[in-house]
Amino acid sequence: MTKKVALIAGVGGMCGGNMARMLHASGEWDVIGVSRGDPELGDWVRHLPVDLLDREATLKALGDVKGVTHIFYTALLNGRTLDEENDLNSRMALNFLDGAVPHAKDLQHVHVLEGVKWYGYHLGEYKTPAREDDPPCVPAYFYEAQHNHVLKLQQGQSWTWSTTRPGAVCGYGNGARINLMTVLAVYGTIMKALKQPFYFPGDDETFNAITFASDVRILNRAMLWASTDPRAANQAFNIGNGDSFRWKHMWPRLAAMFDLEPGPVKNMRLTEFMDDKRDLWNEIVASHGLRQTDLFRLVPWAYADTVFRRRWDNMISMVKAYQYGFTEMIDSEQMMAEIIGDFRAQKVIP
Repeated sequence: MTKKVALIAGVGGMCGGNMARMLHASGEWDVIGVSRGDPELGDWVRHLPVDLLDREATLKALGDVKGVTHIFYTALLNGRTLDEENDLNSRMALNFLDGAVPHAKDLQHVHVLEGVKWYGYHLGEYKTPAREDDPPCVPAYFYEAQHNHVLKLQQGQSWTWSTTRPGAVCGYGNGARINLMTVLAVYGTIMKALKQPFYFPGDDETFNAITFASDVRILNRAMLWASTDPRAANQAFNIGNGDSFRWKHMWPRLAAMFDLEPGPVKNMRLTEFMDDKRDLWNEIVASHGLRQTDLFRLVPWAYADTVFRRRWDNMISMVKAYQYGFTEMIDSEQMMAEIIGDFRAQKVIP
């Protein structure tokens, strides 16, 4: 059997890295990964150390890549402002796609990972549950520029495209910039060490609002499905766990995972609260024989401060994905328990 060849942009991130592992484990794929740093995946991945913001270097590196059948774009950079984030990510995507697509003579499919910011989740209240036929937000997010460039490159070609739009992507990942589970795992560990309640570190509106999450395992399988099932060709799909929840109901269940009392809402910023906790974290690591990790490289505290202060409902419809053939789901509490278990098994938390 001839193996398919995946080219993954952002292979050093949680979504791209887990996608690479899943494809490799199937035995049906060869994997080529692009990222600035070492993805720590093993010698089974052909790694291209490229800064996608460097157009010349990107075009040169991708010009020699042969045999690619499927492209997965998962790269992401956070900007200090919305304009900067749009500029950085639009440039990265265009550089990568311009370098990869024209040379991929065996290309069958291009999959681009997006998210609920397509609908304006980051701007304020938006129509919920969001549907894939809802218009993109105004002002535009960089997803729209990425998507339009894919459509431009597709003209006259035989390959197809798809995109998935998850919410907060959750999974085991060491140092992922936007992984909420790293936040919860380490925050719970520190509150237990401090013998304090498990306060909700945000505001009342967010505590009571509806939200949802996307298990990275389900997301990766959805990305693979959308890239290989003919029914999903040239379509966008919302992907979540299949349920929604309010933090006010989930929070006591999370507290129990750390044997903590659930605290009330405490309007504090984790970036500030954790500022003097480095020594405490090092003590926890040493006393429990954990892996050596840097508290501030491990956990995206600033990302958590935005998530716990969104205030408005965040909800998608997954009816389209179900109707087109993808029916996987998981209870979000079960997901959180399993991922916290993974952090414990990997000796990141006690």
